[in-house]
Amino acid sequence: MHNVVIKTLAAMFQFTPRDRCAPTTEQEVLDILDRHSQGKIRVAGALHAWSPVVAVDEVLLDMRNFDSVEVEREADGTVWAVIGGGCQIKHLLDKLHAQCEATLPSVGLITEQTIAGAISTATHGSGKPSLSHFIDEVRAAAYDPHTHKARIYIFNQGPELRAARCALGCMGVILSVRIRCVCRYDVVEMAVAADSLEAALASENQFPLQQFYLLPHGWCYLVQRRAPVEYSLKRGWRAKLYRAYWLFGIDVSLHVIIKAMVSGLKSRRLTRFFYRHILSRLVIKNVPFVDHADLTLTMEHELFKHLEIEIFVPARWLPEAARFVRAVLEVFDDTQTRGPVLEAKEAAALVRIGMHSELMENRGTFTHHYPITFRRVLPDDTLISMTSSATEPYYAISFITYVEPRDTFFVMASFLARSMTTLFDARLHWGKYFPLRNADIDHLYPHLAEFRAICRQVDPDGVFQNEFTQWVLFAQ
Repeated sequence: MHNVVIKTLAAMFQFTPRDRCAPTTEQEVLDILDRHSQGKIRVAGALHAWSPVVAVDEVLLDMRNFDSVEVEREADGTVWAVIGGGCQIKHLLDKLHAQCEATLPSVGLITEQTIAGAISTATHGSGKPSLSHFIDEVRAAAYDPHTHKARIYIFNQGPELRAARCALGCMGVILSVRIRCVCRYDVVEMAVAADSLEAALASENQFPLQQFYLLPHGWCYLVQRRAPVEYSLKRGWRAKLYRAYWLFGIDVSLHVIIKAMVSGLKSRRLTRFFYRHILSRLVIKNVPFVDHADLTLTMEHELFKHLEIEIFVPARWLPEAARFVRAVLEVFDDTQTRGPVLEAKEAAALVRIGMHSELMENRGTFTHHYPITFRRVLPDDTLISMTSSATEPYYAISFITYVEPRDTFFVMASFLARSMTTLFDARLHWGKYFPLRNADIDHLYPHLAEFRAICRQVDPDGVFQNEFTQWVLFAQ
């Protein structure tokens, strides 16, 4: 028996697979699939998910031995990488930098995930589509629909590729992927304060990679303006100093302070004071720094155990959604002790969908204690990623908690998920806290039926399904 605990980021659930296998060859993978063709199989990845997307009681596959990186160069200078499904993003980036001064066309906030895990849940950064969008070929082990025997598929065109780019593990075991790389580049970054959403968005065209934060309780914005610039092999001392400041001052010290306030001192008043009067003063603002993109665009969020829900809102709904988020968090915090607790527009919207009373019942039960992150994610050429089938960008709005137990955060997160899905056509990140079911989200994904049909072609007996994927993708 192998007790597997998801603890790197959230430590929110555990499961006990009967078998845990680490194959070294493709034939071993096929043999495992054939031996368990009447059971359940999931792939572990790097265990960097908050949803139970990996949980399984029977067979857990560890693909760590599939970590190769092969670089292909074309006459016109195009660089392709063929990457083993078990290769972690951080090792992949190192190898691309060393072999050909290339990098990935999109990276997420952290680099601990395997490439297969990252694309399976559409890992994204800000200002580009998700990493899934850029995958040109997926090589996977799955089942033949006629013989029900394991075989290797190569998905490199049409709906099958669009499905395989983000499939939550439902289209088999990813052996390798092929992706077109881009030349390594630097990013200029400068933090600025903004007193409104309009001010935060005003620089977006000039700084297309920017992300920004809504600081709770003070309700102002902090914008990390970011734009790509020509790559330089040499990092200057300013870049090194800024990166050290960001690592130790933000990734470490800030999170220690937040954990002390909410888990140690458990002071809601101190939390409000910190965000209203202190945090913004700790951030170096209005000074540009230039550093390598892979260092600028990533953080070390995996250093501290936390939980996250990420809600994607179409760009057309962003102003209303941002106001709604503030209103809901203020009610949960019970800061509006005088007058009406909601603006008339938000109150009327909640009454219309039958959720106003529920919000009032939870008044004063939770004080949010982490900056709310906004990232612009462009449409993906996939079937079910969070920005699939989109005709406009989405903004991913991220809510993080360090409080344990997490019961009150779950209540707030569930309320936001259900209300924003209804009011703003919002979609949730598949790999983060996901309190919804298929009936709640089916209408948001126009190609979901097509995705299901493709999955059944390569997995006719549902071997790659688990309880979570049944809940969110297949239950009717």
